[in-house]
Amino acid sequence: MRQVLDNHRGMALLLVISLVSVLAIVTLQFNREMRQDYVASASLRNSVRLGVIVRSGTTLAELILLKDQEENNFDSLHDSWALLSEEDLSLLFAPETLELAVSDEGGKFQINAMVTRKKQGQVSTSTNDKQQVQHEIDVRNILWRLLRAEPYLVEDGEARGIIDALIDWMDGGDGDGEEEYGAEDNYYRSLDPPYSCKNGPVESIEELLLVKGITRDLLYGTDERPPLAPLLTAWENDGKININTADPLLLQSLNQGMDKEIAEAMISYREDENNRELLASKEWYKNVPSFPGDIELQKDLIKTKSNFFKIEATAGFETQKKKVTATVERQDNAIFLLRWDSN
Repeated sequence: MRQVLDNHRGMALLLVISLVSVLAIVTLQFNREMRQDYVASASLRNSVRLGVIVRSGTTLAELILLKDQEENNFDSLHDSWALLSEEDLSLLFAPETLELAVSDEGGKFQINAMVTRKKQGQVSTSTNDKQQVQHEIDVRNILWRLLRAEPYLVEDGEARGIIDALIDWMDGGDGDGEEEYGAEDNYYRSLDPPYSCKNGPVESIEELLLVKGITRDLLYGTDERPPLAPLLTAWENDGKININTADPLLLQSLNQGMDKEIAEAMISYREDENNRELLASKEWYKNVPSFPGDIELQKDLIKTKSNFFKIEATAGFETQKKKVTATVERQDNAIFLLRWDSN
């Protein structure tokens, strides 16, 4: 009888231990899931808050761009919008942080300015069309000089191929044939996977990777060579580069006689606060002490006022961050949003 009771007590003890073990596992799992839900909820809450902050930051940058337009009729790196990245905005949304930076798209090479006419199969003899043809050639020569110069040093044939392929990519494709070293549908359809030639304006710099001859290494750089992408823009098509904000590599590409030393002298001149107001004139470069007197930059290729800007807003809280890049157009005392990228 005692053995039977002992067996029952042993069985009961085993059942209790098993039950306690199961309850412990269930409790731990429940706590784990509750913690995951809490973390996910907090992360979502922070993400929403950071999203509001970057939008507020973008609005602030837009207001500064509008205010700048009221203060002067030219744009340079002395302007308040250009100095935003140096401002301490930590008190605006504490404990969250906000960083703002505005860059000028007008100081970049306009890809779409290489082709601004739709090919018609016949060469027009009108004076305006001839001038436009020459302007497009002058714009293409800027890219030619940029590709051929240090640090890119693209070979002659490769550079010509890139330019011709870009022309064919944008030229409308209405029966006027392809450039000598370019590419139309027959080339792109032979690729794996195949796709069509755009025959229209470039909409983003990323799109250039689809164009024959333009490699990822050239566009986004390598350890040995800087990226070409930051010098290019898909916005606007008048072909004019703001010499107040342009990279020195673009400055030296504006004329065959320009070199690195001349471009650096221009940079030093425009960085001098004492020369700030002089930057309103497109001919300020002639006042640079070491600028050669026999070089004159084409007036239809340069400007000192810009309309397109890129706003980068980054908000952070602890280890979580949210960044947006907004491309905007400023004109007639208004700001128009053209593109919004978020990550």
